[in-house]
Amino acid sequence: MQQLDIFDDSEPIQRANDLIAALAALDRTASQQALRDLMTADPNHDGLHKFQVLCDFIDYWIGSPNRSACSDIAATIVEEERLIREQIIPAATVMGSAGDTLIRKCWGVLAKLSEKAGIDPKQRNCFAAELYLRAHQFHDVVRTAQKIPGADMRAAAQRWLGLGYAGCGETGYARSAALRFAWLSPQELDGFVDEMRDTELARDWSRCQADLEDLDATWFPAWCANEKVAGIPVLDNFPVNDGSSAYRLVVSLGLRERKGICRMVFEERSRLKRLNESFFVYYMKRRADLHPRIK
Repeated sequence: MQQLDIFDDSEPIQRANDLIAALAALDRTASQQALRDLMTADPNHDGLHKFQVLCDFIDYWIGSPNRSACSDIAATIVEEERLIREQIIPAATVMGSAGDTLIRKCWGVLAKLSEKAGIDPKQRNCFAAELYLRAHQFHDVVRTAQKIPGADMRAAAQRWLGLGYAGCGETGYARSAALRFAWLSPQELDGFVDEMRDTELARDWSRCQADLEDLDATWFPAWCANEKVAGIPVLDNFPVNDGSSAYRLVVSLGLRERKGICRMVFEERSRLKRLNESFFVYYMKRRADLHPRIK
């Protein structure tokens, strides 16, 4: 049996590592030289095509430092966002984890440019909050999303706030944004929960669906309030739907019932029942389970 020499591939590996380091540093001169060295050391290297794409991109990226001086900044951001998403991200897989670093740097540059240019949030892929999110600059995600006019009533803004707060470790505020998102875009809540990667939120949403199988996601905040997992309360600027009305009633009843049963408790329970019979049945059952003394 012939023994393999583990040093046979040492030079190609070193040349590839040098190239990856130069690309991650956005050093176009060093990356072009490292690419030539890799081609000399290993002409049949599997990653040569992707490395060439990345070197050409770095040469273009560094060669265009005055993007803010372009006559149409919005068009420039649109084109470069598409280029990174469609061509550079697939090519950067050859860099391993260093590819993520390279891409985040580029997103950060475009985010600052987008913010300075005042790109409208309707251009979601090119809006500053989205680009900061891709750059993992979470405090900037929150900051720019909060500035969106009417953010409380825009699902896109609540998505950015939820993901931004989560990235900052502000789980309570992230949960609050998630509840508002459920009211504003119930059909997209499944995707948002997946994107959040919050195991508790995913668990609660799954439990809610099991308990309220006939109701849509606009009832999720009311379910959370009833289960005492609502996090930071959503206090004002409610969208108009039955789910948000139920949320307010559940929160109010939770406060009133601590003081005992009174006329207002019966009135608010009646209003809750009129909103939806099946939710009311769930509500009363959970009240009995959690607070046996409350009738």
